[in-house]
Amino acid sequence: MIELMVTIAIMMLLAMAVAPFSVAWGNQAAVRQTHSLLNQAMSQMKATALRNPSAASGTAAAVLVSIPGRICVREGLPSALDCSAFNWSAVPTAQISLNGATSQCISLDSAGMTVAASVGGVACGTLMTFTVSKGSESSSGTLN
Repeated sequence: MIELMVTIAIMMLLAMAVAPFSVAWGNQAAVRQTHSLLNQAMSQMKATALRNPSAASGTAAAVLVSIPGRICVREGLPSALDCSAFNWSAVPTAQISLNGATSQCISLDSAGMTVAASVGGVACGTLMTFTVSKGSESSSGTLN
């Protein structure tokens, strides 16, 4: 009986030592997955902008919208910063900050170049910088 209690105590100590690592691994996986979703969103936005299905000229042909808990791509310029009408959408597992803001947009013209636009009173960023974070894990860079 004593041997069994010692074995259980050792297993509990090992489980307590491993728990922080498993949380960090989960956070790191969420950051990588969200980074991948951002790359997919950028590819979808470029493809939509180059197709230019709404025949936009001089304005945004495609917009990537990032709001807390959702990212989406839509053709044309939306009236509000939301994901109500979209061509592509995803739910990220980590927090996204585009151009330093949690609710932000990026717009491309029909040539696939960033263009200044405003969605629902929010000026869309043209730098395309991002930060993805969850817990103590984070990743940052520039979309291209």
